[in-house]
Amino acid sequence: EIRARIANQVRITVSAGIAPNKFLAKIASDWNKPNGQFVIEPDVVESFVCELPVRKLFGVGKVTAGRMEKLGISTCGDLRKLEREQLSRDFGSFGKRLFELCRGIDNRPVQPTRIRKSVSVENTFATDLPDLEACLAELAGLGEQLTNRMRNLDNKYRISKQVVKIKFHDFVSTTVETLSNDTDPMTYRELIEEGYQRGQRPVRLLGIGVRLIPVAADKSASTLPLKEDLTAQPKEELQLALFRDHLHEPL
Repeated sequence: EIRARIANQVRITVSAGIAPNKFLAKIASDWNKPNGQFVIEPDVVESFVCELPVRKLFGVGKVTAGRMEKLGISTCGDLRKLEREQLSRDFGSFGKRLFELCRGIDNRPVQPTRIRKSVSVENTFATDLPDLEACLAELAGLGEQLTNRMRNLDNKYRISKQVVKIKFHDFVSTTVETLSNDTDPMTYRELIEEGYQRGQRPVRLLGIGVRLIPVAADKSASTLPLKEDLTAQPKEELQLALFRDHLHEPL
């Protein structure tokens, strides 16, 4: 149900993992990508984790995996054969964590709410955008996506910056941002122009977004009053209308 709601409201697919703890849920979420779901029942944790490759463990990168391979360790079942003390000798403070993870133990609490720092949208293009004009032509669509995504943002936050991200065809990325308390489309236009000048070559990915500040942590936060004839519109509809209107103003 949650995945279906995300697909309907945000127009993206997500994968989900269901398990007794955060570590296993993350592993499960990667199991049936893309747009899939996987469940690890409590009674199969033992057998599932035993066969799990050590490279799947959080914190085990190429270097650590290479050291394990030299010790004859390729699965969590292999890792379980080592005592806690030996793991601490071989892998330092990470050894204790390895001892727990290879047994499917993760006692970190689930925190369903957290402070949001930003909201953004981005598009990766099958065919690179050839020039600045093509990038600017994508702004209206990105603005609509951003407005839709911000509909679920409650009044606990205020906008502090507008941000643009550009990834060129050679995968070099640049980010441009400026202080702002709105999603002003003309500001996004200026940021895209500034970012494009840094590379002046075809663009593979283009994104726009906002940085956020919790209102409770910002005593100076204030809101600008809207014109009387606009206040009857829902906030998200007003933002989208303003975005479209500004984009079509002559420069």
